Amino acid sequence: MKKYILILVLLFISFSLYSQSQSHISTQSHQAEVTQITPVSARGTDGSYYTASDDGFVIKWTFDGQGEHYQFSDVSIKLLAVAPGGNEIAIYETDGGSINRITVWDWKTLSRKYIKKFSDSITSLAYSSKGTYLIAGTATVDGAVFIKTSGWQIVDKIKENTGIVSYINTSKTEKTCVFYSPSGNLSFYDFITGKLKQKMQIVKGLTQTVMYNENRYFAGVRDNTIYVTASGKTIASIPANNPIIISTEADYNLFYLENDGRSNYEIKMLESKEGNLVSNPRLVKSMKGPRGSAIITSAVKDATNIYFGGKNGAVYQTEAEATINTTNLTELTENTYSKIYDMAPSESDFYFLTTNAIFSSSYDTGVITKLASTSGESNIISYKDNSVILWTFSEKTPVKLIDLDKKTSTVLFTPKNSVQKVRLCSVEDKDYLIEIESNSIVNLFDIQSGKLSEIYSGTGIQDAVYMNNKLVYIAKSAATNPQTPLLSVNPDTMETVPLNIKGNVTYALSTDGKTIYGLNIISDDTGKNTYVFSFNVYTKKMTNILRFTEEDPEAFTYLSGNTLFTNIGRNKVYCYNLSTKKRFAYNRSASIPKTICTNSKRAVILNSNGSISWCGTNDSKLLADWYLTKDEQWYEF
Repeated sequence: MKKYILILVLLFISFSLYSQSQSHISTQSHQAEVTQITPVSARGTDGSYYTASDDGFVIKWTFDGQGEHYQFSDVSIKLLAVAPGGNEIAIYETDGGSINRITVWDWKTLSRKYIKKFSDSITSLAYSSKGTYLIAGTATVDGAVFIKTSGWQIVDKIKENTGIVSYINTSKTEKTCVFYSPSGNLSFYDFITGKLKQKMQIVKGLTQTVMYNENRYFAGVRDNTIYVTASGKTIASIPANNPIIISTEADYNLFYLENDGRSNYEIKMLESKEGNLVSNPRLVKSMKGPRGSAIITSAVKDATNIYFGGKNGAVYQTEAEATINTTNLTELTENTYSKIYDMAPSESDFYFLTTNAIFSSSYDTGVITKLASTSGESNIISYKDNSVILWTFSEKTPVKLIDLDKKTSTVLFTPKNSVQKVRLCSVEDKDYLIEIESNSIVNLFDIQSGKLSEIYSGTGIQDAVYMNNKLVYIAKSAATNPQTPLLSVNPDTMETVPLNIKGNVTYALSTDGKTIYGLNIISDDTGKNTYVFSFNVYTKKMTNILRFTEEDPEAFTYLSGNTLFTNIGRNKVYCYNLSTKKRFAYNRSASIPKTICTNSKRAVILNSNGSISWCGTNDSKLLADWYLTKDEQWYEF
């Protein structure tokens, strides 16, 4: 099987880089909408460009169609800026709500150079022409934030509040800076003195804004119309079907893409003319391309090519040169992998769950075996007698017991509300499932008797475990009554006891039956910190084990024997020996780690993109990254 894996590597023409940069090179597509495409160099002459996506990945594509993949965020990347030189990038990460942050990365080392959190959304992001400043527009009256890249300090460059700005550009000399505000103001500032030089009132509410032709023209889109202004006056308003402006500041003319809502695409050009005029739209080329869920959502032009990003994560390319005949838009990417949604240990192998099947495999044999077909469940729990329990996160679908020998499926129970968590617990030689629905109900299911009982209802529930002292411990938000992050419930008497625990919220529990391990977010004078804790249910003593100096509500804990694993910080998985107090961190792959499980021989990490990373249990070395292909074989990086 090892030979077969090596053959697959050659067939896919991929190279492993994680020994140095831990990125992956392949033609695999993004797994969510492409939000932005940006040439690596300002003039775009080397055929390389970056794509950013809602999947948290940035891919650097080269002229030969190969992409270097790395996941920088566990939330969407909406904006990307490239510093002069092309190896430093700034990204805007957001969940559309409370998370709004700008991070700066060195692409060569894949190391973070800077992070800045914001309370409001970011409306624009750009480096100054020489890279002296990183400039972020914010959705507040305070407006633009100027960050000096030499020391990553915020500086006061403009002497007045710029207000909300959605476009930022500086002159080549960095002596002048221009902002566009959705209110219709195009403002020019002396970037040395910080004083306003000129303010022009132009069309309001423009998006996809760009200055071009050596900053003579300013263009944007509103209501399916492209507006072009010069010297503060609108010189053209061009109706267009679903237009995407594809020109950059390096272009002399304005290029844009039109789509009729189906598979017909046209690239058109407005030629710059003397006297601050532009031509009527000129057709550059017609193309057949994707539609529906794969429709083009972003595009950009460099010196020779035009690159497109799809709603489904695909990337396309065509030459910028004009053509007469209608051509087909060429997809550069492939979607060759089957995503693994969850995994669980078996006696010698591991179970891997995809959207339609359960597989077993191990690193040492490399053999993959399909054990059973499934119905789209997202989570798997190992159970005795070669059986597993399946359930689906955020759905009301039945919780099932699958006998992998007999190939039979038994419905254990059907939830009344969307399922948040299902956990297997054994108390006094009896097996139970703890089930949480809609962050508000905790149920206890006796597997032997088939009895389902509601034992607690409230709000802000995060997790629960059934312990050897025959009490169920419930992790919750302290903002809801009773105002404690941890409480116990006696499932026989229904007596509820709030525990005197400090913290905002506890979650992500693991247990050996006597001690609870989990995560606790605590607010203090320094802000919100996340702690890995232990809580002895007999002595009622809580001990903080690890601390992360930021809020991390999505991290996990996993207990295996005397070792506790966590991805607190969500960039690496940490291994902590509870006896020796020693710890190390596993080197991460191209994708952010999501969870881990172990058996007697190996540890395997499930990554956010559905790949797995094999590890030893005694050091930080990653043995290999495996992806499951569509034809149900392993592909190894």
